[in-house]
Amino acid sequence: MSESTDSEKPVPRRFRRLKVNPLRDVLPWVAVVVGLVLVVRAALGRSPGDDTVWLVMGLVLAAVGIVVFFVNRWQARRGH
Repeated sequence: MSESTDSEKPVPRRFRRLKVNPLRDVLPWVAVVVGLVLVVRAALGRSPGDDTVWLVMGLVLAAVGIVVFFVNRWQARRGH
């Protein structure tokens, strides 16, 4: 059995600090930046091949990065 006192109560899950996870914190921003670079290159006509494909791909990549950022924040608050 444990010998814990009232002063040693565990911190509730919602008040715990988040652990640093580089993949969770950095990769969504990398996806957004790369997506925006693709959009700018396609808008200026500097992309290889068809510009509309690169424009759509850049927009989708930026949108996915933003969604992943919010999903990761939600999961981090829940403790996953």
